[in-house]
Amino acid sequence: MEEKDKRPYFVLTNEYTRHRKIRGLTDKAFRLHVTLLGMCNEDKNNGVIGQHDLDMKGKAAGKELIDNNLVEKLGDGRYVLHDYLEHQKSKDEIEALKAKKSTAGAIGAHTRHHEKKGIFDISCEYCQAARTA
Repeated sequence: MEEKDKRPYFVLTNEYTRHRKIRGLTDKAFRLHVTLLGMCNEDKNNGVIGQHDLDMKGKAAGKELIDNNLVEKLGDGRYVLHDYLEHQKSKDEIEALKAKKSTAGAIGAHTRHHEKKGIFDISCEYCQAARTA
């Protein structure tokens, strides 16, 4: 069995393209919305974008997202994707998952290269912790 893809991703439900706010979008506005979802996930910005981002497919496409309540204007010249954090992981959640995976990898490496081989490495925090336990 092949391992699942571990690249970062954002979530779209099966109903996304049939949602009343989405199905009437022009092709440019649809592509802009999907592009912004991916960009926000990659940038870990919790769905907050600038005017330049909103205009990347043309001003009409950005206005269409605003008119369809898919993007909301913040008071400081920035925008936020509507309900972004209800459907996507926040920056804090992404960072916590990354830290958890990093720790699990470090523990696995310690177990494989030190514990199972009977090696004590003074620079390894897990070897140090086992020594004081």
